[in-house]
Amino acid sequence: MKLPTDLIQNLNEQLNRELFAQYQYLVIAAYFLGKEYAGFGAFFLKQSQEEGQHAMRLFHYLMEKGAPFQPLPIEIPQRNFESPLACFQYAYEYEQKVTLSYYNLLKKVRDLGEYDVEEFLWWYIREQREEEALMQKWVARLTQAGENPAALWLLDQEAKASAEKET
Repeated sequence: MKLPTDLIQNLNEQLNRELFAQYQYLVIAAYFLGKEYAGFGAFFLKQSQEEGQHAMRLFHYLMEKGAPFQPLPIEIPQRNFESPLACFQYAYEYEQKVTLSYYNLLKKVRDLGEYDVEEFLWWYIREQREEEALMQKWVARLTQAGENPAALWLLDQEAKASAEKET
């Protein structure tokens, strides 16, 4: 069954959000690597790769449905951060924004009776729940650490171990 034109546009917009996240997390990784936070850098490199995989999943779904891929401009990522906490707060807020966009899209596909698309989107809904929880955890831990160099070093080491473990 052919997808409605406006739904194809919405799916392409979601793909664009995932590509932006990939790009943004690459910028954040570079910020951390430039500040000698190898662990946080590795964490965001891994997150960037995951976001790229999310975009590719949407791309392949569009192709499977015979729908066109419509490249959209990718917003310029934020490059100026004041602290590790600011990076994670930004990422957490962006993940919340992406979650909301998936919820809105889910409502639309339900209203349209596009049950195959709904089933496809549930993978993203579950993934977003995990992403938000992960970023929220890091925001809480970095808030506790404050500007304590020893605490930040320990968290950086934990982020490195986490990135290596999940690779």
